[in-house]
Amino acid sequence: MAQKGPIAFPAGEPARSQRVSIVEGSFASVHIAVSLSSLVTAYALMLGANDFHLGLLSAVGAAGSLGALAGAWGAGLAGSRRRLVVFAAVAGRALWTALCVLPFIPLLPGWRLPAFFSVILLSNLLVNAANNGWLSWMTDLVPLEQRGRYFGRRNTVLGAVSMAVTFASGKAFDWFKAAGRPEHGFALIFGLAVACALVSGLILARQWEPAAALERPAPVHRMFGSAFRDPGFRPLLWFFILWSLATSVAGPFFGAHMIKNLGMPLGVIAVYSIIAGTVNLLVQPLWGRVIDRLGNKPVLVFNMLGIFFLPLFWLFAGPGFYLPIWIDAFLTGIFWPGFGLATFNLLLISAPEGDRQPYLAVQNVATGLSVFLASLAGGALAKWMGGVHVRFLGLDLVNFHLLFALSSLLRLAILPLALRLPEERAGSVGALLDLMGNKASQAFSESLRSGVMVVRKLKRK
Repeated sequence: MAQKGPIAFPAGEPARSQRVSIVEGSFASVHIAVSLSSLVTAYALMLGANDFHLGLLSAVGAAGSLGALAGAWGAGLAGSRRRLVVFAAVAGRALWTALCVLPFIPLLPGWRLPAFFSVILLSNLLVNAANNGWLSWMTDLVPLEQRGRYFGRRNTVLGAVSMAVTFASGKAFDWFKAAGRPEHGFALIFGLAVACALVSGLILARQWEPAAALERPAPVHRMFGSAFRDPGFRPLLWFFILWSLATSVAGPFFGAHMIKNLGMPLGVIAVYSIIAGTVNLLVQPLWGRVIDRLGNKPVLVFNMLGIFFLPLFWLFAGPGFYLPIWIDAFLTGIFWPGFGLATFNLLLISAPEGDRQPYLAVQNVATGLSVFLASLAGGALAKWMGGVHVRFLGLDLVNFHLLFALSSLLRLAILPLALRLPEERAGSVGALLDLMGNKASQAFSESLRSGVMVVRKLKRK
């Protein structure tokens, strides 16, 4: 439970720990980027996964959100958020060492996939236990008025690292695959990711932790009851639940579509991350400043409108024709960073200070359950529609395309709920559009003024 009242910071804090967090996060991002990349889908396919298994892979990862409940209890038992976070994060990511050796272990047919899913589940349980305490910890280290700018800057650095790692790991795997040794490629890439996770843990242990009243949380049913009854937190909680359902019904299959149906090498797939990541680097700090000026809600709603269209671009891509996917990557780099930063800040604001850690645990578990159910449903639908080919407006649509379209419609249906989310002193979407228009007008005027000055100088010459 986070400390109540003002925090007494020692000399140099919290600025020193904020810098430490960026360095630590850079190393952690290596493992995170690998674990969230298409490499994991390719690994599952190598082990013989079908479309349902790909949905199950996402569902198993989401089931790890139950670790957040253990994290809420474990911090009190450990007597320190830092102690729990460092142990759980390092242990969870170190489990990927098992995936390095799994392809080389002689197992009975059919046992490799269950072993793979078991590692993913245990890893996510531990990492989610760490994430809950980390959120509470960072909330104490970053004052409210700095969060937009700080997390915008931190996410920009981590995004650059993730982009580089995704591209390098994809190219490395393609080389090993071309050489007929994909298992060795996975072992090398996953092994390096684990090594970076260990370095991250060593750095995280040096981050200062404010004193906190770490008490054992209430029983689980009371934690959920309190969160769902809280009028300041309940709307945001339902938003996370429904948004997770809308996105996760198709989420596991974008990477699979690129590999199975479009025949894209992982090095080419990594170009998607490079485009999105490059735009992210430019846009993320801007969204942070906009949030500090206008609040989170207008940024959330504006970016939701853009995110609604993104899955539809995938309907137009085909083998050798990737332009719609590159357009989606560019727009992803614009809309998703603002959405993520706004929802992250709203979560920290809406969770009451005295009950922040159990509230965050409830949100994590509820969202994870939504992802679990939606991923299973998506996997079942993908397998059931495995032989479907629909001709529509000149497009050849398969099972994954239909899931992409469904996800797009579900995202739009949640917009009214986003408009009703409470936030004090938040501006409107109209104010955001006015701000963007003013900035664009200023940029145009400055460009025009510079052009006129250049012309005048040329005339003088």
